[in-house]
Amino acid sequence: MFRFATLSMPPHIDFLKTFADRRQCFAELLDLSRQQLGLVESDDYTRLLTLLGGKQQIIHRLEALGGRQPRLWNDWREAREGLPPAARGACEQVLAETETLLAQLLEQERVSTETLKARRDETACELRTVAAGSRVNQAYRDSLASATHRHLDLDQ
Repeated sequence: MFRFATLSMPPHIDFLKTFADRRQCFAELLDLSRQQLGLVESDDYTRLLTLLGGKQQIIHRLEALGGRQPRLWNDWREAREGLPPAARGACEQVLAETETLLAQLLEQERVSTETLKARRDETACELRTVAAGSRVNQAYRDSLASATHRHLDLDQ
């Protein structure tokens, strides 16, 4: 019976490995997010699209981790106090590092999003300026048309 109870509760090494895998994913996302901001600032949208594809792959890895252990957080809350102190401490350290990475990632994504919005707004303003200039040029040509396209009416 003790053996059955032990098998139903995930061992701490599973927690540590899963938490470390999650931390690694967030570290990779943060690195890509920092690169993303540089690509946005340099208007390198080709490389930006490639980078976004890489971020999507990491997000899929995170989803797969969650799918393999859908009750991870419930199991962790139930098992945490029963784990040896060293194992519990190692898991809590990895979780704290992950939370720090996640906070940095969210801030980096916020900055990147604001920068991208500012670029979009600048481009929209430039397009409006170009469109207004084009309309002015057209109106100027139209106003000169009668003066520059006079024809001699030979029938008069």
